[in-house]
Amino acid sequence: MSLKRIEIQGFKTFAQKTTVEFRPDAGGQRTVTAVVGPNGSGKSNIADAIRWVMGEQSMRLLRGKKSEDVIFSGTEKRSRSGFAEVTMVLDNADPEKTGIGTEEIQVTRRLYRDGQSEYEVNKQSARLSDVALLLAQAGIGQRTYSVIGQGMIDQVLVASPMERREFFDEAFGLKPFQMKRTQAMNKMDDSRKNIGQIELMMNELGPRLTLLEKQVKRLAEREKIEEELHALEKAYYGHEWRNLDVSIKTMMAKLQFAKQEETTLETQAQALEAKLAEMEKTTPQAEGFRERRAVIDQLREQRAFFREQELKLETKRAVAEVRAEKPWVPLPLTKIIEQVESFKSRHETLKELLSNETPDLEALRKQVSGLLTDTQELVSKLQRPAPEPEKAAVIDTSIEEEWETIQTQKTALDAQIKEAEQQLEAWQKEEDGKRSHIFDTQRALTKLRHDAQSAERRGSEASIELARLETRREGVLADVRLHAPHLEEELLRDEFFQGDTPSDTPTKMQRLRSQLEWIGGIDPETIKEYEETKKRSDELEVQLTDIREGLQALETVVAELDTTINERAKHAFERLNKEFARYFKTLFGGGEAQIIELQPEVKKANEEDEDVDYEEAQDDEQKKEERKGIDIMVTPPGKRFKSISLLSGGERALTSIALICAIMATNPSPFVVLDEVDAALDETNSRKFAEIVASLADKTQFIVVTHNRATMAKASLLYGVTMGDDGVSQLLSVSLEEVEKMRNN
Repeated sequence: MSLKRIEIQGFKTFAQKTTVEFRPDAGGQRTVTAVVGPNGSGKSNIADAIRWVMGEQSMRLLRGKKSEDVIFSGTEKRSRSGFAEVTMVLDNADPEKTGIGTEEIQVTRRLYRDGQSEYEVNKQSARLSDVALLLAQAGIGQRTYSVIGQGMIDQVLVASPMERREFFDEAFGLKPFQMKRTQAMNKMDDSRKNIGQIELMMNELGPRLTLLEKQVKRLAEREKIEEELHALEKAYYGHEWRNLDVSIKTMMAKLQFAKQEETTLETQAQALEAKLAEMEKTTPQAEGFRERRAVIDQLREQRAFFREQELKLETKRAVAEVRAEKPWVPLPLTKIIEQVESFKSRHETLKELLSNETPDLEALRKQVSGLLTDTQELVSKLQRPAPEPEKAAVIDTSIEEEWETIQTQKTALDAQIKEAEQQLEAWQKEEDGKRSHIFDTQRALTKLRHDAQSAERRGSEASIELARLETRREGVLADVRLHAPHLEEELLRDEFFQGDTPSDTPTKMQRLRSQLEWIGGIDPETIKEYEETKKRSDELEVQLTDIREGLQALETVVAELDTTINERAKHAFERLNKEFARYFKTLFGGGEAQIIELQPEVKKANEEDEDVDYEEAQDDEQKKEERKGIDIMVTPPGKRFKSISLLSGGERALTSIALICAIMATNPSPFVVLDEVDAALDETNSRKFAEIVASLADKTQFIVVTHNRATMAKASLLYGVTMGDDGVSQLLSVSLEEVEKMRNN
């Protein structure tokens, strides 16, 4: 990898867009590019531009005080720039090393006057950390020896051991591994924090989840009980409703039949009365017959009125009795057995009748009808047997008194009617010879009246029973609305189970209701909350497992990186020591130089030292390798001291150059920018420096800002920087190779 060009616009004195190209020689080898110019022309701004685009944040190193100082501030003849932009173009000769597949890598940094800053890699937005990692992977030092500016030549010598450690780590090519290790350590810290937060959240969720689990179990138990109860209620109430519905329909049919029969008989009676009236017109009646007939009719009218009142009272009384009924009890098993045995005997009788060659159909019909009636009665008692009340139900006293009065008056009227009919019958016997045909009609009419009264009585009984059944059905409906309102619609649609239900069903329903009351009401939203809480707990558990596994993986990565860093540092340190000693002797003409690692002081815990933190001591021991400092020991020829603080300015410059050259020989950077590092050297040492730079040019691309003629002589490309009266730096380039060719020709 090499530096192909720098594009500068609005940066310091380079107001207009300026491109500085760094071309290889005719053979495609790395070259030395020299940048020259008078003081104040802005030639060092090229080095600053390279340092700035590489991500430098220290304004002191950029020779400024605030960030906007790098933007062209303007002069009397030229307005200021609104932004500063520098693009560094690198030749990507090793895509696998950088991880970028393009032939060139363009790194751009842009700063606006409002403070907004932008980084780009190949014209794609990037972060400073991305740029730093990219440069580190390419082996370009951001803060150390890739750009050596004015006054920085002896910084390594005067720096602290730990600051030197950072310099050498980057020189050894450890920066990418250290950045990855730092990222891994940061991720480990974040993982530990996340583990702590997740464990805290799980500790908070734990009690709530336990409570919700208990409630969900109770709710599941409640749902099971409710399901069983609903099934029993559906079967029981459906059975009750079905039986009552059938009974009501049957009773309504009886009532309708009785009314129709009564109407028919009444119509026939009216027809006979009309006929009798016609007969009376044609056959004069005796005065006695009319009187007796009038008395009977009047008595019958009175009896019909009392009968109507009696029917009304019977209905009221039946409803009152139904409402005052005691809870039903199951039919005794002995009676059930007796009935079944009776049915068995009657079935055997039927079998004998059927076995005859000419069975008596009328007898068979009576037997089957009777057996069916008794069977229905037994089934009705088994489904809901009527209780045997210990004492009569309490009925309203006024109804009883009125009932007794009507019964007394009705009995008296019946006696009077009977007596009047007997008188009429006696009178008829006397008049039989004379008016026998009238009396026959009268007898037929009397029979019709009796039959009509019988039909009326059957209708009254059916009406009373119908009222009783409807009252019981209303009671069932009220019970459903109280205990199972969800069944009301199905009940009214008659969509229920029609089979039998066990006799202990009400007891079971009451027991299940008591269990539900004991469990109590639970909010149905509890299940949703439990599922959400359980899901959240499971997610946290998975996250915790993943983070712990990730933490273990990061610990493995850190251990591997530590091994790699230590091994590389060890080998690089040995090579650097040899190269440093060689270049030192070359520049000084002898002497000794070496770099040594300083071991940090580690506290050891003991019983007498109470101020020692045992964990801190263990942590110091674990980080011992990470905190090693670097010291430099040099002895120029003819001298005995070894401390670099005793060196003169020139000696420090030579020592720094020897160290930098040793680093470039050990781990060459793709390019190095030297900004007037040879300014403090005399002519002899300047030539030595130039020779060393030329010898290293095949490993490292050099961009040298210099005034030294010996350094210029080793350059293949020379850039001259001038500044006009508008305060803007301008660039001129000269290829010394082409000049040499023209001279030879």
